[in-house]
Amino acid sequence: MGDLRRIISESQDRQGMFQQTTVLFVDEIHRFNKAQQDVILPHVEIGTFTLVGATTENPSFEVIAPLLSRCRVFKLEPFKNG
Repeated sequence: MGDLRRIISESQDRQGMFQQTTVLFVDEIHRFNKAQQDVILPHVEIGTFTLVGATTENPSFEVIAPLLSRCRVFKLEPFKNG
């Protein structure tokens, strides 16, 4: 959680000083617990950063509803040979 709070703080500083938005990529976002997702939520809402989360699980079951409702879900399929 300490790393997450540091990233949020740095993102806020970058946004305030340089009007730059950070892209936060979270691989295996399904492994974030509810508390971690709750920490991210207000920053997604106000635009502190743009969240890109990757998961092999169904996000409807693994990501809290308030966070999921503020995201666009893209389902990627494997390439087909041929």
